[in-house]
Amino acid sequence: MTLALFMNAVSPFPEKTRWILLTLGAAALLAGAAVPTRAQSPDVKKPGASSQDAMVERAKAEAQRWLGLIDREKYEASWAEAADYLQSSGTAEQWAARVRGVHTSLDSLHGRTLVTARHTTTHPELPEGSDAVVAQYRSTYETSRGVRSFLETVTVYKGREGWGVVAYLIRPEQQ
Repeated sequence: MTLALFMNAVSPFPEKTRWILLTLGAAALLAGAAVPTRAQSPDVKKPGASSQDAMVERAKAEAQRWLGLIDREKYEASWAEAADYLQSSGTAEQWAARVRGVHTSLDSLHGRTLVTARHTTTHPELPEGSDAVVAQYRSTYETSRGVRSFLETVTVYKGREGWGVVAYLIRPEQQ
């Protein structure tokens, strides 16, 4: 639904770039069944924090680390560090081409602020009961139209082997 709304919204991107954004989001949404992830860091628990709070904190850290790869244009590495679920949407080269296509219209990141991070066990890309965290960031990028705000959504999944990104979507923020 978000993708459909994005495609019909007024956008700072030309139509071709909007379709690339749609493809990037849809590829992650339409990939096969979820499988274990590659990231193998242990959960970090704060004293007195609930298990769910600890999951959210760990997933936020993983999302930030993974976004750092995107920020440094290490697109193939972002694919390699993602969950197998995202990897099943295509090769590292295909992923890199899709992300590069979107990010070429974004000159430089000015800032990124976490808007929300919520735990869920009912995410449409994952089997029922899977632990996932959907983290949404407000990001500002320099573009050909000046500094613009975008919403970046990163879905992080906890599989048997650790945490990994299963979906990434960036879209212009409605002004």
